[in-house]
Amino acid sequence: MRTDLLLRAAVPMTAALALTLTACGPDQEGGGGSAGASPAAGSGATSGAGFGGRPDGSGTSAPSVTASASTPAEASPSPSAPVGGRFPGALAVGTKAQGTYPDHEKGDISVSIGPTSVVKGDIGDLARFLKPEDTAGRTPYYVNVTYTHTGGNGIYEPYFNRQLRAMVSDTVQARKVDLLSSFPKCESDVPHGGKDFVKGQSEHECAIYLAPSDKPLTYLLWIDKDGTPLAWKTN
Repeated sequence: MRTDLLLRAAVPMTAALALTLTACGPDQEGGGGSAGASPAAGSGATSGAGFGGRPDGSGTSAPSVTASASTPAEASPSPSAPVGGRFPGALAVGTKAQGTYPDHEKGDISVSIGPTSVVKGDIGDLARFLKPEDTAGRTPYYVNVTYTHTGGNGIYEPYFNRQLRAMVSDTVQARKVDLLSSFPKCESDVPHGGKDFVKGQSEHECAIYLAPSDKPLTYLLWIDKDGTPLAWKTN
């Protein structure tokens, strides 16, 4: 079981907790550029990711966590162009769609993507991780997705949520929060034993998003390799 795969390298005990409020460029909730939130003391940093670029993160600014020098930067894939207009073909949560996850070492992986639930939380759940100014007027949502490897080579500890977005409107993204410590309300499960994730295996990943309290999530998007968003309607 793991909370987040941002940490691919070992992290010292002194860096047991870190977070990133991932901004989303000009179409992010709350403004452009950086997330505009102050990091909790000793916990991490805010960082920006443009809304342009390729699904593997190239062509975008990569969010980083600065609590530990051993924590690698993680590129945040984005659509090749700002998402605009409705998503008339949006699926219901619980419905699976087929996508492609790019991996530079092992090659592209075909995956079945199935959001299973979008759970509205209480901002008090995150009070010990975030400063009051980061949580004011915000509601957390815990987004659970099941991924099944359907084709391609095995891959070690894939982080499929790297391509996941939560939207509060057709064009505005909710902020993502990455916690590098245990958080029972939103935990992920990966195959055990240190082996590659291979065809036929499934794993569950959970992601935390902060939305304005008066703007619930409307869509989940999973950005495919070519920048095309696969969409699910959340309300």
